[in-house]
Amino acid sequence: MSSFFRLLPFFLYGIGLICLVQHNPFFWDSVQLASKHAHFFYENGLKWAALPPEIDSGHPPILGYYLAVVWSVFGKSLPAAHWAMLPFVLTTIWMLYRLGLRLGGEKWGLWLLPIVLLDPVFAGQSVLVGPDLILVCCFLLATEGLLGRNRWFVSLGILGLCIISTRGMMTAGALFVWRFLIQSPNWRAIILILKGLAPKKAFYQFVWDLVVFLPGFLAAFTFLYWHQVTAGWTGFHPDSPWSPAFQRVDTPGLFRNILIFGWRWLDFGRVAVWLIFIGLYWQYLRKKSPGPSRDMLLLLLCLLVFLSPSALLYKNLSAHRYLLPAFLSLHLLVFQWIAHIPKQRFRKTILFAILITVLSSGNFWIYPRGISMDWDSTLAHLPYHRLRQDALVFLEQNNVDFQTVGSAFPNLNTGENLLLDGDTRQFSELDFKRNAYIFASNIFNDFSEADYVLLHRDWSLVYRSGYAGVWIEIYRR
Repeated sequence: MSSFFRLLPFFLYGIGLICLVQHNPFFWDSVQLASKHAHFFYENGLKWAALPPEIDSGHPPILGYYLAVVWSVFGKSLPAAHWAMLPFVLTTIWMLYRLGLRLGGEKWGLWLLPIVLLDPVFAGQSVLVGPDLILVCCFLLATEGLLGRNRWFVSLGILGLCIISTRGMMTAGALFVWRFLIQSPNWRAIILILKGLAPKKAFYQFVWDLVVFLPGFLAAFTFLYWHQVTAGWTGFHPDSPWSPAFQRVDTPGLFRNILIFGWRWLDFGRVAVWLIFIGLYWQYLRKKSPGPSRDMLLLLLCLLVFLSPSALLYKNLSAHRYLLPAFLSLHLLVFQWIAHIPKQRFRKTILFAILITVLSSGNFWIYPRGISMDWDSTLAHLPYHRLRQDALVFLEQNNVDFQTVGSAFPNLNTGENLLLDGDTRQFSELDFKRNAYIFASNIFNDFSEADYVLLHRDWSLVYRSGYAGVWIEIYRR
C-alpha cells in the first residue's frame, strides 16, 4: 500500500496528461500508424486483413486493430483513442518505479520517474496515440523481468515488443542477447549444452530460459511470414511511399548520418546526461567513485548494436523515437551510477536535479527555421493543434477551397484521419505553380529556406498566428 501512495502522484500525472490532450488530433506518424490503420479495421468490421499498400509500412498493425476494437466498444472518438493508451502509461510508470527501486534503492528510486517521464522524446510520444509508447512500456516490462527473473514480465514484454513494430522486434533481439550476457557468464557450460555433453538439469534450465522469448519470436516470425505471403515484401519495397527513407547511403551520406546520429544523442537536453556520464567516468578513473554498472552498460551496448545500423546506413531512419529504448537504457545506466556514489547525498541530489531540469527544458528547445526537428519527440509541438484549428477557421470564413491550398507533412491528411470529424477535405501538396494559397508552419520540415524566400518575395501574407515558439502562416498568390 505504501508503494501505491508513493506512486499516486505519478499515476495522477499520467491521468492528467491524457485529460489535457484527449481532444488533440492524431499527429506526425501516428496518423498512419494509428488512425489510418484503425480506420481500415474499423470500417471492415474488425476483420484481420492485409493493409492497403498506401498505408502499409511493414509494421504489425496491432495498434490500429486495438484502436478499432476500442472504437467498436466506446465509439469512434479522439478521447476514446487517447484513453486507450492509459494502461500503457500506468504500466510504464509502475515499471519505472520497480526499476528505480532495483537500481537505486528505496532512498533514490523515485528519482528515475521524473528523469524518464520528462525526457522530451518520451514525453512527446506519451501525449500521442502511437506505437512507441507501447514499445517503451514493453521494453521496461521485459527489462524489469530480466533483472528480477520474472518470467511472466519477460514473456509479456518480449511478446509486446514483437507485435508492435519491427523496431520492437529488433529491441527484443537486443534483450535476448543481453539476457545471456548478464545471466549466463559460464560460456563453457553453454558450449557443453550445445554439444549435448552437459547434465540434463543444465540443459532443461537452458531451454526453459529460452522459452520465455519463444511466444514473442514466434509472433514476429508468423507476422513477417504472413506479410511476405500476402503483400509480397518484408521491411519495404521500391514502390512504397517510404522507400526513399530506405535508400542506402554512400560514403558522404554515411558521415552525414554519423553527425545526425551524434546530434540525436545530444539533442533536447540529453547533452546533460552525457556530461554527467563523462564526469562520473573521470571520477572513476581517478578512483574517487565506483564505475558504471556492467549490466546496464551491456544493455546500452546491445541496443546500440541492434538499433544503430539502420540509422547510419539508410537515408532517413534516424528519428529520435527510433532510439527510445537506447535513450532509456542510458538513463538507467546513469541513474544507477549516481545512486551508488558512496555517501555524498547532497551531490547526488544536485546531479539528479540537473538531469531533470535540463531534460525537461528540452521540451522548450525550438530550432531556427530551416533546421529540421522531430516535432513528435517534444512537447513543444502541443500549441500547433490549437493554432491549426484557428487557421482552418480563417480559411473557412474566407471561403477558401482546401484543394487550392498547398501544404506539407503532417498537414496533408483529411479531417477524418486527424480529428475523426467526418471531414474529407484535405490540402494539396506544396506546388508554387498550381497552389493559390500556401499553408506554412515551422512544424513542417519540408519547407526549405528557398521556399520562404519565394513566399516573402512573390506572395502576400494574409494570416499569421503563433504561440510558444510555434507559428502558422498563410500566403496568397
